[in-house]
Amino acid sequence: MADEFRKPPEDEDDMPTVPAWMATFSDMMTLLMCFFILIMSFSTMEIDKFKLAMGSLKGAFGVQGVLKDLRPDQSWFSPSPADVYSARERSILNHVQRLRNIIEENELSEKVEVDMANGEVFVQIKDNMLFYPGSGELRPNYLKLLSLIAKMFFKDMQQILVEGHTDDIPIHTKEYPSNWELSFERALNVLRYFVNEEKIDPGKLMAAGYGEHKPVVPNNSPENRAKNRRVVLRMKI
Repeated sequence: MADEFRKPPEDEDDMPTVPAWMATFSDMMTLLMCFFILIMSFSTMEIDKFKLAMGSLKGAFGVQGVLKDLRPDQSWFSPSPADVYSARERSILNHVQRLRNIIEENELSEKVEVDMANGEVFVQIKDNMLFYPGSGELRPNYLKLLSLIAKMFFKDMQQILVEGHTDDIPIHTKEYPSNWELSFERALNVLRYFVNEEKIDPGKLMAAGYGEHKPVVPNNSPENRAKNRRVVLRMKI
């Protein structure tokens, strides 16, 4: 009778087993790790090649369509310049760097600034390079600079806006009743130079005078006022 109630010996196959869901979870974590390693390894890869590689992982994660609308500004890596700029923009960027080098070589960095952003090239020129004090008449000294800018950039630009700016010191003469007239006259004379001397298509050019109303720095010192007296070329790529 005692043998009938004796506990049967334990079989090794009856040992506790890992739940099935944990095996699936482990597989998922392994795939996630591989996914993020792959993301990092593509840090300098072109977008099209990146999308192609990611296509092989869509089914594994059940995320069809998630990468469908991936664009450079939405990606998880830093795109190379080749991804950001078109061939024409890269050519213009080379001209920007060339002009910067010329400006530095001629020690004009404090008088001329050039930059490229948001589909535009900006060239800012201090007024005392181009004009006599309180006048819209162009000085001949640096007309070669305007000529160089026109030859380097204008053929590739859709539109060129010439802006005139002054400081906040009032002007009231027969020729210039206010800073509005002075700033616009300066912009207009630069535009005329491009049309008459550089033979630029007038349909590409516009002029605007803003007077003292768009300063780059507060008009609270002679140095700052000098920075606000300027002509800006805004060239739309």
